[in-house]
Amino acid sequence: MPGIDTALELAKLLESRNLDGLQILLADGFAAKGPSMALDKGQTIGFLRVLFTAFPDHSFGFSDLKEEAGAIRCTALESGTHTGVLDLTPFGMPISLPPTGRRVKLPPSKFTFRVEGDRVTEFAEETAEGGGLAGILAQLGVKTS
Repeated sequence: MPGIDTALELAKLLESRNLDGLQILLADGFAAKGPSMALDKGQTIGFLRVLFTAFPDHSFGFSDLKEEAGAIRCTALESGTHTGVLDLTPFGMPISLPPTGRRVKLPPSKFTFRVEGDRVTEFAEETAEGGGLAGILAQLGVKTS
């Protein structure tokens, strides 16, 4: 099952915060879709760089990876400690938050990966109440509305 193998490699690269490996594994037309924003390949690498700078111990906590209907679905339990600057200004959000030292733990959320050949073409996060970037910001005490 090459699709599941590629998704497992993606999960491994994300957990190790290996952006160079991700640059290779993500297809040129890659798209990330989530409750807060949609990003292309370059924007995704940039966003992950910001996330991993702000949360050097960030973990997606992927589990239960299964191939279903041409996609790989899994559960994520994201967590991390905010020990670096969280600068979202490159993404049009007026937020640059110095380290708070707060530990963030998001509720379980569902992710879907789509794979073509040996490249990941799409990464989608379903909306989960208290999850995603909005959940991270809320746990850090940032008011977004």
